Amino acid sequence: MKIKLNKGRKSVNISILDNMVIDTLNGSDVKGLSHDYIKKQIANGIKKNSPKDIHNKKIVIIVPDNTRLWARGDIFVPVIIQTLLKLNVPEKSIKIILALGTHSGLDKSKFLPLVGKYCINKIEIINSANKNVQRLVHLGKTNKKTDLYITKEAYDADHIIIFGGILHHLIAGFGGGRKYILPGIAGYSSIQQNHSLAILKDGTPHPNVKQAQLLKNPVNEDMEDAATIFLKGKTSIYAAVAANGTGDIFYTETGSIKETFIKGCKQLNHACCVKISQKGDFALISAGGHRTDKLLYQATKALFNAVNSVKEGGKILFVAGAQEGIGNKIFEDVLMKYKKCPEKIGKKLISEFNMPSYIAFRLIDLLERFDITLVSTLSETLTHEIGFKYSDKMDDYIKNLKGKGYIIPYAENILPVMDTPKHKDIVNRSKS
Repeated sequence: MKIKLNKGRKSVNISILDNMVIDTLNGSDVKGLSHDYIKKQIANGIKKNSPKDIHNKKIVIIVPDNTRLWARGDIFVPVIIQTLLKLNVPEKSIKIILALGTHSGLDKSKFLPLVGKYCINKIEIINSANKNVQRLVHLGKTNKKTDLYITKEAYDADHIIIFGGILHHLIAGFGGGRKYILPGIAGYSSIQQNHSLAILKDGTPHPNVKQAQLLKNPVNEDMEDAATIFLKGKTSIYAAVAANGTGDIFYTETGSIKETFIKGCKQLNHACCVKISQKGDFALISAGGHRTDKLLYQATKALFNAVNSVKEGGKILFVAGAQEGIGNKIFEDVLMKYKKCPEKIGKKLISEFNMPSYIAFRLIDLLERFDITLVSTLSETLTHEIGFKYSDKMDDYIKNLKGKGYIIPYAENILPVMDTPKHKDIVNRSKS
């Protein structure tokens, strides 16, 4: 069997015996939608769900930053703007806010792939406030005592439109919907408080904080509460998209934030949760290519998904271009400093929580429990320094594999789930 695993804009080509492969995991056979169809659905959804006095409202459109390029904001955000203009909304009444969370602010030169050429010189585009306290408004506390600070320009708006993708997420259960508010446009301190709910007082991960889990997930519950507080007194719409197992957008819906989000989560599970009857001795995986693997920090989402398909101690070949490097200095430093010592960083996170350190903590744990080889543009020295094994000889790697395993060409999109009687649809059971 010949397989291709995307690495940036190139690929790694591998040959492996058919009888060594349990299955290639690509998700349900859900076809992607044409861009024209998605545009039409978004435009119709905006028209149908906008308040009658939309032309008199101050509008903020919240969109993903450059870690969510697969959602194709460059194609679909202009449709939202054009539709609003046809509804007689003045250009000056519209702002676009890039939902950075804790990510660094983007220069205007980086806006094009996020919002498209049409928007660049027509609509005001700004980064969310993050650490800029002068641009933050305190809205009170959530039920879990998170002090909620929100970007002022969003607070000042009458009508909120969220555009962005729904995907499985390591701590929120699912990205999308309420997550574009907290952490998306929230202040840095609020985000740290929210994300710190992912770890228990003994320095171990909260058992309900994981992909596809909404019910009793404290991080998700806090995000939902924050969204309710922020949206009180405002009108709002969510233009959502989701990608199938091969990275093509298969779902689009525009409507109320909660209903659209939950419907999208269910559709995503149908398309991308793959039930498996056994775990493999190995997995050969890719983060999916240039739209998802520019930074190792972001590409690790694929690894956190794929590990569910491998026996404890098994081998994982992790292909991720990382052509723009590791992507976060804190993440990199923690990987180097606490390599082989996940318990130490876990205990430190109890009192000094930050998301890059938490992701590093979870990754260090995987590196201790599994035999993981990273194939990227990072040097052999750096690859070893951050805890991975290194290989540039794929034939030798394959020859040394034993047993049977899985191929996951788009592992960021695929969540393997053991098919057992205890498996439950936690989205259906969510109270969201």
